[in-house]
Amino acid sequence: AVGLAFQIRDDILDVEADTATLGKPQGSDLAKDKPTYTSLLGLDGAKQKARALHREALEGLRDFGEEAEPLRWLSAYIVERAN
Repeated sequence: AVGLAFQIRDDILDVEADTATLGKPQGSDLAKDKPTYTSLLGLDGAKQKARALHREALEGLRDFGEEAEPLRWLSAYIVERAN
């Protein structure tokens, strides 16, 4: 769930972030006609899917207690990251 959320967030950033932040030309995936989650689901749909995957990851960690807190933090960071 976290790996897929990472890819979806990367696709979202390709649409929303500027070139300096991305380290590659903004919109380069679209320019290369790559299939992305934003092209398949739309920007809002991709954001919703990333949030759903985050919830799925948290649910998968539910029984692991405090020891899994770094994984919970990582999942949130991936879905909310700006670059």
